[in-house]
Amino acid sequence: MSSLSFLQNPLFWSLGALLPLLVVFYLLKLKRKRVTMPSTLLWRRSVQDLIANAPFQKLRNNILLWLQLLLLALLILAFMRPVMKLENLGGTTVVLLIDNSASMASTEANGMTRLELAQKAAREALDTLGNRDEAIVISFSDRTNVVQTLTSDRGALRAAINSIQVRDVETTLQEAGLILQGLTTYTNEENTILPRENTKTIILSDGVIDALDSLTDVPNVEYVRIGESTDNIGISGIDVREAFTDTFEYQIFASVTNATDEEQTAYVELQVNGELLDVRSATVAPRQTSGVVFSTGEVLEGMATLTLDSDDALKTDNLARALIAPPTDINVLLVSADNYFLEQVLQIDPRITISKIRPADYLPSDEYDIVVFDNCTTGDLPPGNFLFVNALPPIEGFALNDPADATNPQVIDWNRVHPLNRFCNFDGLQIGKSLSYTAPRSSVSILEALQTDLITLQETDTQRIVVVGFDIFQSYWPLDVSFPIFMSNLVDYFSRNRMGLYQPSYATGSAIAIYPDKEAVKATVTSPSGRTHEFSFDGISTAYMTETHEAGVYTVEFDTGTRYLLPVNLQSPSESLIAPADELAVGGREIIGTDQVVKTNQEIWHWLALAALLFLLIEWFIYTRRTFM
Repeated sequence: MSSLSFLQNPLFWSLGALLPLLVVFYLLKLKRKRVTMPSTLLWRRSVQDLIANAPFQKLRNNILLWLQLLLLALLILAFMRPVMKLENLGGTTVVLLIDNSASMASTEANGMTRLELAQKAAREALDTLGNRDEAIVISFSDRTNVVQTLTSDRGALRAAINSIQVRDVETTLQEAGLILQGLTTYTNEENTILPRENTKTIILSDGVIDALDSLTDVPNVEYVRIGESTDNIGISGIDVREAFTDTFEYQIFASVTNATDEEQTAYVELQVNGELLDVRSATVAPRQTSGVVFSTGEVLEGMATLTLDSDDALKTDNLARALIAPPTDINVLLVSADNYFLEQVLQIDPRITISKIRPADYLPSDEYDIVVFDNCTTGDLPPGNFLFVNALPPIEGFALNDPADATNPQVIDWNRVHPLNRFCNFDGLQIGKSLSYTAPRSSVSILEALQTDLITLQETDTQRIVVVGFDIFQSYWPLDVSFPIFMSNLVDYFSRNRMGLYQPSYATGSAIAIYPDKEAVKATVTSPSGRTHEFSFDGISTAYMTETHEAGVYTVEFDTGTRYLLPVNLQSPSESLIAPADELAVGGREIIGTDQVVKTNQEIWHWLALAALLFLLIEWFIYTRRTFM
């Protein structure tokens, strides 16, 4: 204890005057009725009591007096509400940040999950607060949720802590950092960020956290390390690809991550529609990831399930699912003078049948699944799927800027969550010249440069259009691995009424685009736990499902009767590496983790009141014992 303070007004010390008053009561002479007796022999003791009760006589050592003085002193101290400052908190606003990402579902040696341990530690933190202190409860994983706003209501804070559940997703503090800066800092007139007084932030986590730099300006941060176990080996990635042979075989790729400090060998089972097809072993070095490849050897359709034979701390990553879609025929019309690169990249996919015509010979038709306009456009665009390369479609909202060309545009960003960019990385892509254009406000930017969009997606009820604003001959794109991957994604994206429209599997936390049938108006999505979400397609051609924090199979059912199964898995090596971090690196400083919340500002008046009650019982016992002896 570094110091002791009192919450009540110091005037309560005036109650100390009751202590000498109690002594005066013991000194006062009792008024007794005088009675004449023939002898005082038997009343000698009573005479002694008369002498003792005479005022201003010497006070005898009386245990009852001492007990009553101690009792009164304890009650006075309890009224003063003393506080033991076990550590200087420096304020009354406490932010409880509780990690509820996938790794917090890991089970520790005592049988409790890490989230349960974090909730227990958070409740203990509430017990250290004074009656005038306030707290806010925030859970964080892939997104931040203010579970309970700032309040001093301990019941509401405890209920909020107990309501937090694990989300099968990765962890980031990006959003939480913005909230914390508003709570714990302020900007002065010189536009300098300064810490607020009386604030403290407590992070309860195993330390598997991304975007820690968002806490750079947050003062008084304490990290409570949750968990000890490193016992986990899990499936951290899954994908399905066609073997691109005439037999349409499939290859299923699985990544296996080992979180332990020793080399591990695990066995992975492959089932398709519940039938066991193969078992493969994976030997993984400590804290590393290794791959396993399965080949179906035949044409298959349905749900592929990979199961890891491991009884470890984290169960979520022991199972992964992927969808094997049936092969389909896709008719593509290439409207071009001549483009060797486009033709060759489309022919890689054995599902595609290519027809080629000159721009002057193009007539609108609905017999093709995809129409590609290379360095040309058209005056009339019927319903369908279209790709425009180095040209703009005849759609309202698309227009050339002034100047119309952008020289050496530098890629600054791309839409990483969109299916068109699946597995694509455009870092270092060099482009000699691109169209500089504006797109409709309803369009989606797929690839951006500083001067203009480089790739844009526009969707309506009847049309889906992708615009590549540069000539691929004036770029290094055909030599980059992202080119064939993007074109393969585009073919799948445009295959509207086919299962190829959806990815084989999705990572938890990702946004899943829901594409309706032509006649569909509504869709109902059922999560693995049975929760339902409804989507309406009134005026839009695509809806996005963002509540994908549960690992498992989601069911999408349209009002037309069409039904799809979408597998969602925890595909995160960082979450599978469950070893708790001993410290957090925040803005150039290291925050050392502790095993428990440091207690602060602990009121002790209730202990004093309990002691007073105990001494009252002792005093009563001694008094009654004397009386009846």
